[in-house]
Amino acid sequence: LSLVMGYAAQMEADPALPPDRRRQASIIRSQSQAIRDLVNDLNLTMRLDSDMQVLRKEVFQPAPFLRQLAADFLNSGIAEGYPLDIDLPEAPLPTAEADVFLLRRALNNLLNNCVRHNSPGCPITIGAQAKENHLVFWVESHSAAASPTPGSAIPPLDADGGAPHGTGLRLVSQIAIAHGGEARFSG
Repeated sequence: LSLVMGYAAQMEADPALPPDRRRQASIIRSQSQAIRDLVNDLNLTMRLDSDMQVLRKEVFQPAPFLRQLAADFLNSGIAEGYPLDIDLPEAPLPTAEADVFLLRRALNNLLNNCVRHNSPGCPITIGAQAKENHLVFWVESHSAAASPTPGSAIPPLDADGGAPHGTGLRLVSQIAIAHGGEARFSG
């Protein structure tokens, strides 16, 4: 897969190739990256299911963590056309201890789902708050198409979020559970 991605990237950047071929190479690279990400998610899901994933917990500041996550997301190009807002309380949040890599992975999965399942222009909000003895993170999109009719209840999402491969929201839930928390989804 790495070879396919490498050769596709070379072809994509080759000015001697016609634009159609460079666009096809871009598609090959992009789809190979999606397969690589899926394999990585499946491996991580299996390790979390089997309690084989070692948590590398560290103390971190939630507000700067979320600001950096938002900056990385906006700079990735994935979020182009999706306004992103950060919702943080005015009072400083307490420090937290978590596997920051896994936490970033979970929140990125949610942000990517917001982009994947909504039309451009859909606002996305990420936030955190201290609630009792817990730190709560959330990602929310405000698509008019996904809004329930007035008076109707918001249906809960399945653990896999209806994803074709079933790893996105399941992985988020597993990461939350590994940290002694829980994940809640609604659509």
